[in-house]
Amino acid sequence: MKAHTPIAHLLKGNLLRLIEVVIEQDADILGKLYANTPQHIKLNNEVGIDWVRRNFNNFPTVVEPNLSL
Repeated sequence: MKAHTPIAHLLKGNLLRLIEVVIEQDADILGKLYANTPQHIKLNNEVGIDWVRRNFNNFPTVVEPNLSL
């Protein structure tokens, strides 16, 4: 955002801070709402993430990846 007047410079700083606060609050709320929600849809590239999550939960036992999901 280009600011050409002194008032615009003040608004620019406040606007960016306001946007930062809104994004932080939204991310916090979404993290609280959906943190423990079971995943219903799996994409092909998420099979690896599931394997890592299972290994993390079952540490020190290593679980083989299930590539058929």
